[in-house]
Amino acid sequence: MGACKKGFDGERSAQSAPETFMAVDTIYRTGENRLTTLVDANWWGNSVGGIIVGYEISVDNMASWQFTKRQDSSFLLKIPPGNDSADIVIYVRAIDQLGQKDPSPASTLYPIKNSKPSVKFVFSQSLGGIPSQNPTIVFPVLKYSLFGDDPDGTDDLKQFELFLNDTNATPFALPANTSSFILQSTSPQAASSSCKVFINGSNNALSTNVDGLLHNASNIIYVRAVDKALSKSAFVATPSIWVKKVSSDILLINAYSSNKVFAQNYYTNNLKNIGITVFDTLQATEIDNSNFTQLQPDYQTQSKTFALFKKILWFGDDASFSFSLGQRTTSDFFNGGGKFFMSVAINSSFDPLSNFLDWTPIRTLVNPPAGSVFRVNTNALVNPVNAGWPTIKSTAIIPSARPFEIQVNTPSIGYDSLYSGGIIESKSGQSPTPWTGQSAVLAKRFTTSDSKTNFIISSIPLERFNGNSNADSLFQKIFKQELGF
Repeated sequence: MGACKKGFDGERSAQSAPETFMAVDTIYRTGENRLTTLVDANWWGNSVGGIIVGYEISVDNMASWQFTKRQDSSFLLKIPPGNDSADIVIYVRAIDQLGQKDPSPASTLYPIKNSKPSVKFVFSQSLGGIPSQNPTIVFPVLKYSLFGDDPDGTDDLKQFELFLNDTNATPFALPANTSSFILQSTSPQAASSSCKVFINGSNNALSTNVDGLLHNASNIIYVRAVDKALSKSAFVATPSIWVKKVSSDILLINAYSSNKVFAQNYYTNNLKNIGITVFDTLQATEIDNSNFTQLQPDYQTQSKTFALFKKILWFGDDASFSFSLGQRTTSDFFNGGGKFFMSVAINSSFDPLSNFLDWTPIRTLVNPPAGSVFRVNTNALVNPVNAGWPTIKSTAIIPSARPFEIQVNTPSIGYDSLYSGGIIESKSGQSPTPWTGQSAVLAKRFTTSDSKTNFIISSIPLERFNGNSNADSLFQKIFKQELGF
């Protein structure tokens, strides 16, 4: 019979601590040949009789360690603030399955230099025939986008420094993650003002304001980047921008593409005739070198601009432009108790079910019967719905008139027609006939709690309806009696 021996003679040898190795122990570089602060490192470990389960790495002279299972990585090394170079050592120690750590970590010395950060402004570009939106004239709300970079990696950026007009002023710190900022004047009717600062599309301002914005004057905005070693980029500057002081609580928005002067003169002259002589103006469709000169870069900034005013009078000849812009930019204005008038010529191509109308008193536009168009002839009369309002008469043919149905009343909001009629149905080969269907062309929205009007809409160009020379009476009703201008 045979037998097998179990076990082993003698004592088990203790497992020694692991050893760690790095591909390079010292890198020799001096002056401009030093490495950037973003470096790569490789390492491995060995355990006699054991298993390597991971590594600990230190980049702060072994004051702290971070665990990893990797055997290579990139590191953004920190140069002490105020220095332009440093010799930084990366330490690595292996760990085995017993938790033993290499008592003599491997290391590599990296001679690094700081690289200056950079920053640039990013501007809107004209695309596919659509003009860019880099305004040259604004009320005291300004929007800019920027892009910061650093050869050592964007994580090396500490902040941006912002200056309004004077680079010798105390810098205003923008966070390193800033990609855009809005400056909003705190005193828009003063000669100069500090500004609230909003970054990255937020509607919550930073905790401090920046000083130095000038009103009724040209302004230049300067920015520079600062990295964690406190190295600073060169200044970058915006083109000069004229910032208009808010001189009134009334804003006239001219959104006409043609006949701009005629339309504006009609409104300004008749406002003056009823005693409204001070108002601000904005040319919403003014374009120079394929760039909107007064339209803000985005809806948020435009909304903040409109909210500077209590009353807006808007007239235009492009319904899609005016309705879509107004829909996206007037919420803050209305939430602040604003009163609004809009007169927009609506052509036959405008979608009667467009969702651009949902913020107006118009529920839907009326479509002409198949093969017909709506129009208004010269000397056509448009009649008021309520007594005491003047009958108005056209002075020109309106080739594409669009009556509408008003919104349905709610418990808190009401709607009323103000004017209707004057529309004819024209069909090729047939004599024009008066349109007898729904023909509202002016309407209002009001709050039911106090019956106060806050929005009046016209789908006909009022400047073409002074054939009775009674625009003064019409303006008294609309702007004084209903909207409280």
